Amino acid sequence: MARPQTVSDEQILEAALRCFLEHGPSVATEVIAQQLNVSPQALLKRFGTKQDLMVAALKPQTLASSIPQLSTGPDERPLEIQLTELLTDVAVFFVEMARRMSVLRWSHAECRQLMHEHDEPPPLLDIRTLAGWFDRASHRGLVRQVDFHAVSMMLLSAVHGPAMLTDLLGKHPTGHSTADYVRILVDTILNGLEVHGDKVAGSKI
Repeated sequence: MARPQTVSDEQILEAALRCFLEHGPSVATEVIAQQLNVSPQALLKRFGTKQDLMVAALKPQTLASSIPQLSTGPDERPLEIQLTELLTDVAVFFVEMARRMSVLRWSHAECRQLMHEHDEPPPLLDIRTLAGWFDRASHRGLVRQVDFHAVSMMLLSAVHGPAMLTDLLGKHPTGHSTADYVRILVDTILNGLEVHGDKVAGSKI
């Protein structure tokens, strides 16, 4: 009779993620196993090699799965409040992703190949999902109609860049706090998307 699993795959991946982020790709499988009170062989039996385990734990995620309001919003609150919350969550997400990608690159993993293992690469899904959020805002007359895929690309790049540079420099590249940086970003983008005069949502510029 097969022996029941004492830990789930999810628990293993969570422990592996903590260890790889703290110690880097050279961390021994034994260290991860000790976190779970199992043998290193049990981990490798489940995931194959340490490299396979590392990739499974660190591989790129999508905003859509981590920030559910992207797929359902905006709600009835002022758009400035919602976009501030949204981009703050995105900033936290990208800090985590920057750390993951740093470890993967350090391990010489094929990061480009990881992107193409998805039906839709995570960055493209993120752009499409955020564009949908803005499109729903436009249909409600909250912002003017523009190319929201381009707007989403600009916004995600504006948040992703500082996250990557903060990981490299140890501090935000402009010296702002995340809250102040997001506030400036939201103010800039909403001023640019403001509905003016007789322009209505859905009209082309």
